[in-house]
Amino acid sequence: MLFGISIIRWILIFLSIFMIINRFLRFYRKEVGQTFFKFLITFIIWLVVLIISVFPDFAYYISGKLGMGKSLNTLIFFGFVVVFMILFKILSLIEKIEKQISKIVRELALKNEK
Repeated sequence: MLFGISIIRWILIFLSIFMIINRFLRFYRKEVGQTFFKFLITFIIWLVVLIISVFPDFAYYISGKLGMGKSLNTLIFFGFVVVFMILFKILSLIEKIEKQISKIVRELALKNEK
């Protein structure tokens, strides 16, 4: 434990900072498939991960106000993080496949036109 923070929390802190910076740079460079909406959603998700990693009592406070128990919060939180990571990866793959299909259809249409 460094500064009273466990290794898992340090990993989450660094991962969330890396993901926020990575998405910002991809959006700033206007890479293919990077929309403002995609950047905003990713930013919000990783910002929440960062806040909960730095201030874990905040999650307990919110869950207490919502009437949820504290026992499974950590597992549920990690589950959401993994699900969101997989979801965004799938969305990126779908966008890439759609672009490849569009390119092939255009090439075939031009080829058949000649």
